[in-house]
Amino acid sequence: MSELCFTPAHQLRSKLLTREISARELLEAFIEQTQRYNPTINALVTVNLESARQQAEVADRQYTTGAKPLGLLHGLPIAVKDVFATQGIRTTLGNPHFANHTPTEDDVLVAREKAAGAIILGKSNTPDCASGGVTSNTIFGLTLNPWNLDKTTSGSGGGGVASLMSGMVALADGSDIGGSVRSPAAWSNCVGFRPSSGRIPGPPGSLADGNTSTAGAFTRCVKDTALFMEACDGPDLRSATPYPFAGQRITMDALDSLPMGITASWSAEFAKRNMEPEISSLFEAHSRVFEGFGLTLSSTELNLGSSYRQLYSDFNAYSYVKGLPAQVLHDCLHKRPVKPSIQANVDHYMSMSAQQIFNMFRAREILRVNTQIYMQDHAVIITPAHNCFAYGAIDTAGQDLCDWSAFYLAPLLGLPSIVVPCGFTKDGMPHGVMITGRYGEDLLVLQIAAAFERNTGYGQQRPKLPLEQAAGRYTANN
Repeated sequence: MSELCFTPAHQLRSKLLTREISARELLEAFIEQTQRYNPTINALVTVNLESARQQAEVADRQYTTGAKPLGLLHGLPIAVKDVFATQGIRTTLGNPHFANHTPTEDDVLVAREKAAGAIILGKSNTPDCASGGVTSNTIFGLTLNPWNLDKTTSGSGGGGVASLMSGMVALADGSDIGGSVRSPAAWSNCVGFRPSSGRIPGPPGSLADGNTSTAGAFTRCVKDTALFMEACDGPDLRSATPYPFAGQRITMDALDSLPMGITASWSAEFAKRNMEPEISSLFEAHSRVFEGFGLTLSSTELNLGSSYRQLYSDFNAYSYVKGLPAQVLHDCLHKRPVKPSIQANVDHYMSMSAQQIFNMFRAREILRVNTQIYMQDHAVIITPAHNCFAYGAIDTAGQDLCDWSAFYLAPLLGLPSIVVPCGFTKDGMPHGVMITGRYGEDLLVLQIAAAFERNTGYGQQRPKLPLEQAAGRYTANN
């Protein structure tokens, strides 16, 4: 049964629809996997067993009676990031203020997942208020990377990616304000997708309101990503972020229809990062793969401007504080103990003058216009996801030394961006290639990613899960 736990979601859906397996049988396979490995990996922090079993039984009855059409995610066990409100299931944001918080209604994303028939198996771990590149908090402790227990899962979607790659769920959602879906995917050998802003709306002022930060997904393959998006994509009147109506509708069936004549920007040193030579070589070796399925690669780079990093630093602080819960913001303003990275964002924002905020918005629009002009000739920008090797599980110095700037363009401008596996470095850790597209052209990004995936097959490899119990290896205060 464990093989089911590593079967792509779209194939599991086919098995459910042909009645090769029931939703309850599938769920029990994932529960067994969770009970075996979650004590080690610490990916799911609130497990929803009895409710999940009830949902699976309802799904089976619904299929038997034909009472209503089956959703696209019918019977698929998923992990929901612990920043998304789930009715009747504890939602903590990894913050002590919300350690026992149980929402009375679902977030927009969760409501769509449930309407599509997904079964919530558990909530996935996240850093305190989704802040930081190590997935740990003082409530639940540290999430470990299934590929190497001594390496980071990155953040802030470490719980989601680890639950997927440990075989605990078929799909996992996430949120991405500066790489929180894409970075963990790169070091976990799976697909991490951040859609165009507005495709999956969030309530204004939330940690995934659809502006700088937006919901996304971890999946085993690009077809699973398309399945997730087909189920969850769509406008919502409660969203302040416009829906990208100009883009094509995302469907699984459209993935194989890659248009011809695509020119892509090809940049190993995007944003002038200091690249590890081995990672650059790994990236450059795949240029022939992209050219092999018809892309023309251009070395003409986008001019990000001299203030690009400062712009993101300013805008990230502005957007992050806007979505910070009032209780946590109150602690920061009154200098009560909070996570240093949260305090740093609040201090950064509070130090900004009105003139600096004006300059920030102006710089963002200049970057938007320059990028729009550049992307008239370059449909996508292809870069390495990371510039460095995966740092240690609790290596905060490594986190600070990592250059995250390649992840910034998509959230600053609301662009679709995906990471797909591109092989392994000598330390045995996976790495990813990142493909960022024009606003609204999510389908094209997925089509290119799917073509790369078909021509490489890296995502079919999975970690050798640890048999020993490593619980207690790291403490909750790490």
